[in-house]
Amino acid sequence: MKKIWNYLFYVGFLPFIIPVFMALYSMSVESWNFFDWILLYSVIYWPTYIVGIILILVAVRKRKNKDKK
Repeated sequence: MKKIWNYLFYVGFLPFIIPVFMALYSMSVESWNFFDWILLYSVIYWPTYIVGIILILVAVRKRKNKDKK
C-alpha cells in the first residue's frame, strides 16, 4: 500500500513538470518567449494544479500515518 502513496506523490508533480516541457517545445516552434507560454499554460491548466496539490498532500499525509504505526 505504501507504493501506491509513493506513486500518487510523484504523479502529483506531473501537472507542474509537463507545462515546462510544453512551454519549451512551443517556444522552439512559435515566436513567443518562455514566460508567455508558462503564463498561458498556467491559466489553461489551473485545475490540474489543484488536483496535483491535493494528490501530494494526501500522499504525504498517508505516508506519515503509515510511518507512525
